Amino acid sequence: MAESETSVSISSGGYPIEIFPGGFDEKFRCNSCTKILREPVQSFCGHRFCKSCIQEVIRHGERVQCQSCINEGAGDDDDYSILKEEQMFPDNGVRREMASKGVKCINTGCTWADVFKNYDDHARNCEYRPVACSECQTLVEKINMENHLKESCLGRKIKCKTCNQEIAMKDETQHNKVCPKAMVKCEACGKKKIMREKMGFHQEKECASQKISCPVGCDPVERGAFVGHLEKKAGMHIHWMMQQIETLTHEVSNKIQALTPMDTIERMGQMITVLQAKIQEQDNQIRGLMDRNADQPRVNNNVDIQSLNNKTKALDLKTGTFEGIVTTLHREIERCITALDTLERHRGSERETNEELKRKIQQAERAISLKDATISELDSRLRQLEIVSYEGTLVWKIAEWSKHRREAMAGRVTSLYSPHFYTGRTGYRLCARLYPNGDGIGKKTHVSVFFVVARGNYDALLSWPFIQRVTFMLLDQNNRDHVVDSFRPDPASSSFQRPTTEMNIASGCPLFMPLKKLEDVGTSYVKDDTLFLKIVVDSERPAGGGAV
Repeated sequence: MAESETSVSISSGGYPIEIFPGGFDEKFRCNSCTKILREPVQSFCGHRFCKSCIQEVIRHGERVQCQSCINEGAGDDDDYSILKEEQMFPDNGVRREMASKGVKCINTGCTWADVFKNYDDHARNCEYRPVACSECQTLVEKINMENHLKESCLGRKIKCKTCNQEIAMKDETQHNKVCPKAMVKCEACGKKKIMREKMGFHQEKECASQKISCPVGCDPVERGAFVGHLEKKAGMHIHWMMQQIETLTHEVSNKIQALTPMDTIERMGQMITVLQAKIQEQDNQIRGLMDRNADQPRVNNNVDIQSLNNKTKALDLKTGTFEGIVTTLHREIERCITALDTLERHRGSERETNEELKRKIQQAERAISLKDATISELDSRLRQLEIVSYEGTLVWKIAEWSKHRREAMAGRVTSLYSPHFYTGRTGYRLCARLYPNGDGIGKKTHVSVFFVVARGNYDALLSWPFIQRVTFMLLDQNNRDHVVDSFRPDPASSSFQRPTTEMNIASGCPLFMPLKKLEDVGTSYVKDDTLFLKIVVDSERPAGGGAV
């Protein structure tokens, strides 16, 4: 049994040397960080290191020589002093020796003292441990955090006295500079107690000292002096207004011309001009006749007057007819202008409706995307539930085995995790981790299989450490020669304690199955590019691996 060297420990570096009040043996000291060993491992040269320290040292060079060996006089050609990950082994002897040593808590104010094996649990839960405040990130003792959040934390929430908005204490000064309900003074007119959110309206509509632009193009003028400015330069402003009226008249004429054909308007105008000329001619004739009649005897006056009256009536009839035509034409032009304005307003309303529909479509698309993601997640969970086991046994089907081997040999995906399984409905949550190209001392020569204890929903009700026997079986698909290996967990190993992260460090069999035997033509462990691994957990505890 060996621990997976690719797992990452909970903490980095060693323990402070102050935890041993009565002194300590120098073999407890890490040869890298010089602190007390955390998860001690021993190198091929015999020196001890924290697991995280040696991983960090090896990561920064391809051929790293042990510094302690160099200090002791080792040369560059001494292979035993070269640090290699596959030659590092857990030093359980030193671990057991350290476990019974008396230690104390180094947090100020804490009086806890016990043996070393209980130090990690206390350090995680110590009430005097400095923790970062979630609001201001200041390091505060855990026992004093509640008072800190209520009384001295600069990130605690308070309410603005003016707008009643909830803000952080440290942001109060900055908020007061932009608070919309705060009373401020207008710098232009000097008026006080104006609500900041209404200052824009005051400056735009009310402030007498605020300068406004003259539409003619003059320099900005204070609102209070604007009327006097218009009177002072009345001629220039009237001239500008006449230009605007002329522009509007031209635009109206263009709209009328766009609605009514020009040849019709010109024809009507010519007819009106002809009628006016004829009326003027008839009027002149009537005046001439009246003048002649005044000089001549009144013999045939009645006949002439009757004739003139008939002509006048005919002219009046024609004039009335054309006046009706002109009036109808004007009404038609006004109707067309009104229809044009209505059409423009309708187009504006349709544009707004289209924009609103676009916004709703975008919102609907976002909602559909979120639902698709939720459906995909639920589908994945459903597939996991279909294969979950609650009997402490898992048959893991590993398809596309050749693909996994190639990726592991290339260093792209070095390990595979099995689906989770359980020792009971309220039991331990477990899984397996397989290295197709081996790990640790079995790298490149064996298939390595490790066992992982994962964090479950019922861990608080279970017995710890986990001690059930674990059996791995690589199934021969011809049912003749299964490969079987088993181990009983080490109760002192952190791999089998109650998980404090999502998964504990994996432990198992780095030399589980030789690759040469697996790939032998005469074996049937791999068929149709598929391999089957069975994991069995013995139910030795009285509660059957469930809650106690």
